[in-house]
Amino acid sequence: MNERDKQLSKGSLYVAVGQGVFLLTSLALYAILARLLEPASYGLLRVTMTVLIWVEITVNNGVPAALQKLLPDASLSDPAVRRAAARVQALIGGSVFLVLFLAAPLLAALLRDPELTGYLRLALLDMAGMSAYAYYRGFLNGKRAFRQLASAIAAYGLTKLLVSSVLVYADWGVNGALLGNVASSLGGLTVAFLWSRRWPKAPVGGPGRIVGEREILAFVLPAVGLTLASNLLLQIDLLGVQRLVSDDAQVGYYSAAVVLADAPRLILLAFSFTLLPSLSHAIAAVDLAQARSYLRQVIRLLALAILPIVAVVAPTAGPLAALVFGEAYRPAGPFLSVLIVSYGAYSVYITLVTALLAENRPRRALAIPLALLPVAAAAIWLGVARLGAIGAAWASLLSVGSAALIVAVYVLRRYRPALELGSLARIALASAVVGGAARLWSPSGLWLPIGYGLLGGLYLALLLALRELRLQDLAQVAGWLTRPRAGRR
Repeated sequence: MNERDKQLSKGSLYVAVGQGVFLLTSLALYAILARLLEPASYGLLRVTMTVLIWVEITVNNGVPAALQKLLPDASLSDPAVRRAAARVQALIGGSVFLVLFLAAPLLAALLRDPELTGYLRLALLDMAGMSAYAYYRGFLNGKRAFRQLASAIAAYGLTKLLVSSVLVYADWGVNGALLGNVASSLGGLTVAFLWSRRWPKAPVGGPGRIVGEREILAFVLPAVGLTLASNLLLQIDLLGVQRLVSDDAQVGYYSAAVVLADAPRLILLAFSFTLLPSLSHAIAAVDLAQARSYLRQVIRLLALAILPIVAVVAPTAGPLAALVFGEAYRPAGPFLSVLIVSYGAYSVYITLVTALLAENRPRRALAIPLALLPVAAAAIWLGVARLGAIGAAWASLLSVGSAALIVAVYVLRRYRPALELGSLARIALASAVVGGAARLWSPSGLWLPIGYGLLGGLYLALLLALRELRLQDLAQVAGWLTRPRAGRR
């Protein structure tokens, strides 16, 4: 593995740790709020946050992706890119905030709860902090400062957990939770901004080609559309179940399965975070060999992470749902067994589609989910009609798997990375063994997390025995985490 491949692996590890902290703090916060709030208030909070998450896609996945794409290009004026991106982010964030703030009563009416108007407007105050936080997050990512990026992501999650818990415990209710969400963006922004100060400012105009707002917008708008369409492709099955399945219990089980299947995806996003700036740098430098190397490395890392997760979660899905949500949710197991594969395929899709963004082809990337959405809707309708709620899970796997296959074929044909088939075979074998052990043992209750730990140890031992990993590799990873290199990268 050359030095640049090591940097990609190290960066993915750092960002995965940051995303892991975010995931754990989010799960802890959900558990705390569910106990501190009345069920009706908790429902209002979840509806409000769901709307906010969709609204904030406009600032979370447009300009940050543009920064990741353009900053590594040495032929462009770095300060011009940064200033144009900042102006576009302010324009988008301010416009979306104004429109949605005024439209909050209409949204509340559409959701059949006038009480939501005040909550939606309070939640929308996060747009300012999130816009700035997302901008600096994209800047750090574009500079491939992955350790610093991970610390900002972790700060975001920890601030949200601390402030929201304190305010709700102090009887501020839903308002406290929403204010805690605003504080979390400010926490992440503070850390990201302080890290960004380590890069010297240069005057606009040199060196490199000047990039203006129009060029930024030409990339941002399709990129935002890609994120919205991709998220809809992933979540349309749950919407279909809520619409087509009359059994409320089945809807509840399916929703619980979606939450659990989605958890690993949040950590696996680390690969797309690190691949886009690295691949953009290689493409800008016309270094096709390095682009192939990056893709080969990312495909191997995806296999190392996704295959054992699918192999272990699928046979223990029922006990896992019972452990997290209570024994009454054990029937969510069959849904989770299928959805964990679907969400694994989505991680492959959303990671490899960054190759099209790195090539500055966001419209071509957007065409993939747009073309598959009608297929997904028809498959869900037919699946539910014939098989019930489980049919929606299989339809999700069909549509998301198709997206992953299309992107994978494009990447393999376009870049022709020399895949290490022997390596992938060894990873698959180790994953199959731990999956078989999980199926035979089938731990449940408090034994389940212990079982996951033991199965994880078995997986590592198999990789070492098959010489897919070496003790030196594990020591190097431990060194990255315990002795990170100081200074700017």
